[in-house]
Amino acid sequence: MLPIALVLALAAPHAVPFEITNNKTWVQVKVNASTPQWFIFDTGNNGGSVIDRECADRLQLKRGAEQDAHIGAGSGAPTGISQITQPVQIEALGETLTVVEPTVLALQHVSRIEGRRANGLVGADYLSRNVVVIDYVNRTMTVRDVKTYTPPAGATILPLNLDLGWPVAEATVTMPGGTPMQCRVIVDTGMRGTMTLFRPFSIRHGLYEGAELHDLVLGAGAGGMTHGDIDRAETIAFGSVTFKNPVISFARDTTGIFSIDAVDGIMGGELLRRNRVTFDCPHQRMILEPYDQPAGAFEADMSGMTLDVRPKATMRSRSSASSRARPPRRSALRPGTSSSRSMVVHSSRRTWRRSRSASASKARRSSSASCAARPVRK
Repeated sequence: MLPIALVLALAAPHAVPFEITNNKTWVQVKVNASTPQWFIFDTGNNGGSVIDRECADRLQLKRGAEQDAHIGAGSGAPTGISQITQPVQIEALGETLTVVEPTVLALQHVSRIEGRRANGLVGADYLSRNVVVIDYVNRTMTVRDVKTYTPPAGATILPLNLDLGWPVAEATVTMPGGTPMQCRVIVDTGMRGTMTLFRPFSIRHGLYEGAELHDLVLGAGAGGMTHGDIDRAETIAFGSVTFKNPVISFARDTTGIFSIDAVDGIMGGELLRRNRVTFDCPHQRMILEPYDQPAGAFEADMSGMTLDVRPKATMRSRSSASSRARPPRRSALRPGTSSSRSMVVHSSRRTWRRSRSASASKARRSSSASCAARPVRK
């Protein structure tokens, strides 16, 4: 973790608006009193807050030599890493902290997948010193006083293990017809999906064999694209909070975080957004407050294809990756090819209808029709 030279005191707690894109939380951050920059509020970043290379250069922050590195989830993306050679002030959610030699990463591949510029990542250096309440329904974050914060009555309090820098919670996953599986998962506001179980855990429990959809693109992380299988669990439980019939995925990555055995998996925004979530890392706990209104069916993009948007191409998109096992068969799109926006959407929908049938039929056997899989809302 990067050293923190200074933490300024907070004023009275107040709610700060944030934005949601692809189930990820985006907050405005000032770097050395700059104009606001959009950062992903990323609890899955177990190091210090990160500044995108383009943003650092635009703000004329001097940095050292860049080195190749493999970090985060996924593989195949250029992830050059360097350090800013001077302390930098980062202001987020009303608090300013000074970071000595913050990390600079090339995040342009993240921006392309998200469809908006990611100027950086707020990381564990922020969470380790604050209690942060994320209200997904009202789209506000509130930083509470560490010394006086008390969880609301009736809330579910879950212990967090922070030994690896990530907030790790214990969960129980039950597949249809299977026995409950205990697992330790990273709680990641920077992940769009429900839960992905990592490769070693998936192999030990034979999860690939029973999956409905195989070897699809699951998404993209700081290290590039991620691949795996998709199925539907019977339940995912965190203490007394139980999610019924959620979509779940099993990573096939052989490099990056999704291939490690130190933890068993990762949970993301598609689960988190169904609760008001409080990260109280100073006291090693997470507080969940389910909303009164149901959040609706669990969603997952099962098209087998991921699109990224390239600069200077306002009317064109690029097929950055597709299912290696089952590319879209009714179009000429292949990984790395370009097409007009309307053609890409048409192909994606037709492919999704075929992919959806298997998972949706399984959902009907275990849940009401309202839980049938749907593509992610953009």
